[in-house]
Amino acid sequence: MSLKSLWTAFYQRRVDGDGQGSLDHEKEAAILDEIEKIVRETDSTILPLNRFRKRILPSVRNALEYISGLIPQVPGPVDLDPGRWDKDPLLRAMFISREELMDMLQSSKALKNFFRHTNASQAFAMLVADQKEKIFFGTQKDGEIFRRDVPQKAVFFENFKVFAPALELAETHLQVQHLALVTLFRQAFEKITDLESWKNELEKQKDLLEFKLRRSHNSEPVTELNPADAPDNQTQKTLQVLSDINRKLKEIKAELDTPEHRLSHLCSVLKSPGQNLELKTVSLKLSRMGVRLESSSTEPANEFNVAELALGQDLKHAVVWVRAEAKYFLGSL
Repeated sequence: MSLKSLWTAFYQRRVDGDGQGSLDHEKEAAILDEIEKIVRETDSTILPLNRFRKRILPSVRNALEYISGLIPQVPGPVDLDPGRWDKDPLLRAMFISREELMDMLQSSKALKNFFRHTNASQAFAMLVADQKEKIFFGTQKDGEIFRRDVPQKAVFFENFKVFAPALELAETHLQVQHLALVTLFRQAFEKITDLESWKNELEKQKDLLEFKLRRSHNSEPVTELNPADAPDNQTQKTLQVLSDINRKLKEIKAELDTPEHRLSHLCSVLKSPGQNLELKTVSLKLSRMGVRLESSSTEPANEFNVAELALGQDLKHAVVWVRAEAKYFLGSL
């Protein structure tokens, strides 16, 4: 059973009245099979641990529940129709012109592949764009007075990507949730890899500092001294740096030095998915030039809702459900 079909079962249980959205044992076993495939690709040392599946299952259930709650916060679907560009405030704000919207549609490999392999007349999908902000100084009207050099914030969108096209919006929801769960796993293992790299770098710094101390003190065991007992200021500073490095190495080793530690780290990420995956609905009011306006502003503006998505420390993304028609791809498939 695929992870997508497991999502379907998960939601059917919720619709049928099971508030926890729990799965039966057979389906839980299938979802753990899928998870083991991901783990095997990234850190197979975790898998031999005793009772791996039973230990990770509560964390996986928690992540599933969290991700499912994000879906209603994404607005849409919005019609990606170049003919409606001048009528839809979201399309006007995101795309400079109907031509840019058309170019984005026709350059989407996900949509092209979907329509190439189906007879569908339309597709539902998720549109994701980098949402960037820039501060500049401009003119602002305040009553009858025009003020100069007023700090203003412009919002613009770029790097558009289309994900998870499907015949039905519900199927797109399931595919996106699959991607979100995989993303959480990937982020957990990326952090482990980053910590491993940091650990290696700290160990190199430690070896270098210890070598310098031994050379400057004729191999005397000064590295064991407390910084406060150092014979001179330079040695004291070096010993303090060594102490800080040893403390940080101890913290890193406690988090990932063994498969047991790495499994605990993975479970902690899944138990607190909001620390790595955040999404919220926001209302934007942008001028024709993309300047962010107060809700009370009477200036002509594009007003619309998007979901802001943050993955770890990455920049914010604007997210919305969309619908696209196959007719815009005729001749390019």
